[in-house]
Parts: sequence; structure tokens; C-alpha cells
Amino acid sequence: MIRGLYTAGTGMLLKRRQMETVINNITNADTTGYKKEYFISTPFSQVMVNRLNDSMPGTIGNMTFGAQPDQLYINFETGSFETTGSTTDFAIAGDAFFAVETPDGERYTKNGAYVLNSEGYLTDANGNYLLGTNGRIYVGSEDFAVDAQGRVTVGGAQTNQIRLVGFEDLNTLRKQGSNLFFSDEAPAELTGTVDIKQGFLETSNVDIAREMVDMMTVYRTYETNQRILTMIDETIGMSVNNIARLG
Repeated sequence: MIRGLYTAGTGMLLKRRQMETVINNITNADTTGYKKEYFISTPFSQVMVNRLNDSMPGTIGNMTFGAQPDQLYINFETGSFETTGSTTDFAIAGDAFFAVETPDGERYTKNGAYVLNSEGYLTDANGNYLLGTNGRIYVGSEDFAVDAQGRVTVGGAQTNQIRLVGFEDLNTLRKQGSNLFFSDEAPAELTGTVDIKQGFLETSNVDIAREMVDMMTVYRTYETNQRILTMIDETIGMSVNNIARLG
């Protein structure tokens, strides 16, 4: 009976975490270059395999804590491209990221919405500098061009080239906030065809309809666990009262 309390309770905690992830996806559905997140739990079959030698962490004797949360995964599937016509907007067609200079060091992003700062450099909305092969990218005004390879041309002369980076394992990337990623692994050489589209932005890859379905599914499962928890608690209460009466 107590085992049921743990199972239902951990199930509620897991569903709450999944709901937070779904809500975050919905909130960022209109965020440029945002990548959908998944909160994954360990399948029951895998939990059983781990328990074969009774050595799985998170147990009370031979009893588990119930649902086993795994980790947050990011879906790096490319979103759609929308035309903006702005010379400071860019989208990447391919598996690559923009590199930006932040106070915390170099970070990576799919958000190609940049602006000109007061000194004529391209920065994101938070003032982080877009990086090229020759450092920060200076254009002076919005009268510049960027070709598919990222070469920056100002006044008919190439001045820099937008630096794109890739990673052998995208699972090493972690979100920092402000649509930025960081990794303990060094960027790898780009593979395949990667192009830059000036005057375009990559939209979020969140499917609102799918997220709403997931939200309802998670909510109903949470409610079910909550009802089970209440029933078990009431049953324990009745048992204790009856035993006391018999005594």
C-alpha cells in the first residue's frame, strides 16, 4: 500500500515536470529559432532491466521510488523560414549555428535576428556580438550584403565572413537562456551543405496543436495519479482507525 503512495507521488512529480516543459514550448512558439524540448522518463521495461541485480539508485530496500525521470532532450529539427526583408536578419539552411560573443564566453544560437549597435557592429537583442571568421562583424550601416557562404560585403568589398559552427553530437549542447546554447565539446567542422539566407528568419519548430494535445494528456495523467494518491491515503486512514477500534 505504501508502495502505491510512492508510485503515485513520483508519477505526479514527473507529470508536473513534463507540464512545465510543454508550457515552456508553447510560450516560445513564436521565438525565432527556438528548439522544442522533451522531458523523457525511463520506460518501464528499462527500469525492470536495471532492477535485475537490485542495484538501481533510488530504491527503498526492494522498492523503487516509482516513475524514473530521465532528462531533457532538445529537438534540433529545422523550423520553417519566413521572409523579413531586413538585411540584418539571417537564417541557416543546414545543421549549423551562429557563434556569438557573450560576457560568459562564446555561445551558439539559431536565432538570426540581429541589429546594428551604436558602433556599427551586428549584435543580438541582448547586445551579444555576432562573430565572423575575423572576429566581430562590423558593417557600419544596413547597406551591406551577405551571400550564401556568409561572406559579408560592404561597399563592394568583402570585410568578413559569418562564422558558422557545427557539432558531432548535438546532445552535448545545453540551453543557457536567451535562446543560446553552450557545450563542453569544441565545435566540429561543418558537414553537408550549409547556406545562409539574408532577409529570412527561422521560426520555432514547436507544433502548437501537438503541444496542446500533450498538455491535456499530461494533465489527465496527473489527475489520475492524484486520485490514486487520495484513495490510498483514505484507505490507510480507515485501516488505522479500524485497528485502533479493535484494540
